[in-house]
Amino acid sequence: MISRMFRIARMIVLASFALSSAAWAATCSNASLSGTYGFLHDSTDSNGTPFAAAVSQITFDARTGTFTGETTASHDGVIAIDSLAGTYAIAPNCTGTGTPAGGQPFSIVVTSTGFLALHLFSEGFAVKQGSPTCTNAAVEGSFGFQATGVLLPGAPATGAVAFVGELKLTGNPSGEGVISGRLSASEGGTFLTFAEEPVTGSYTVARDCRGRATITPKGRSEMHFRLVIVDGGHEMLAVETDANTVVSGSLEKNDLLQSF
Repeated sequence: MISRMFRIARMIVLASFALSSAAWAATCSNASLSGTYGFLHDSTDSNGTPFAAAVSQITFDARTGTFTGETTASHDGVIAIDSLAGTYAIAPNCTGTGTPAGGQPFSIVVTSTGFLALHLFSEGFAVKQGSPTCTNAAVEGSFGFQATGVLLPGAPATGAVAFVGELKLTGNPSGEGVISGRLSASEGGTFLTFAEEPVTGSYTVARDCRGRATITPKGRSEMHFRLVIVDGGHEMLAVETDANTVVSGSLEKNDLLQSF
C-alpha cells in the first residue's frame, strides 16, 4: 500500500515537472503581442510625486512589428489627446522593447492577459481588448471602481486622492448610458464613507471600444473620465480628464451583482 502511494506520488511529481517543462519550453514572438489592447500607465517626477496619468488604446501588428494608437493623458494636470506610433520586438523569453516614434524605448513583458511596461519614472499594464460588442447596452451591469492619484492647486481639493466604489451602468429607454452607485473617497485628507457619497452620472461607449463617463458624487463637482474597454467588456481602464488632476483607475465587472 505504501509502495503504491509512493508510485502515485512519483507520477504526480513527474507529471507536474513535465507540465512545468512544457510551459518553460513555450516561446514568445511578436505574434504574442498582436491585436488591440487598453494600456493604463502613469509617471512620477524624480522625487516620486505623481506627474502624469494616461490611458491608451494600442493596436500591435505582428507582421510589421509596429504599433499605432491614441493616448489620453494628464501631464501635471494638463489634459492632452495624442496619436502614437512606433515599433516593437518580442524575444523568445517574452521580454521585449517598444520604441515610440521620436521617443525613447520602453521595456515590455508579455503576459497571458496583456503586457507590463516600464520606462524611466513610468510604468503601467495593458489588457487585451478581446472581442467585446462596444455599445452602451453591451457594457451594462455592476462594476467595482477604483482610482488613485493627486489633485493639484486649482482642483476642488488638493493632495492625494483615492476612490473605491460600486457603480451600476444601465441604459434608459432612449439608449443613453446612466450611472448610479456609491463611492468611498479619501480626498485631500478627508475620508468619505459610502453613505456620504452616493453618485449619479452618465456614460457613452463608441464602437471602437473607447468611451466617456461622468460621475457626480452628491453635493460635489462632476468628475469626467475617458475609458478604454478591455477583456471582452469585463473591464474598463480610465483616466480623469478634469484640469489639475492626475488620476487614473479601472472598472471591473462584478458578476456577484449581475443577477440583482
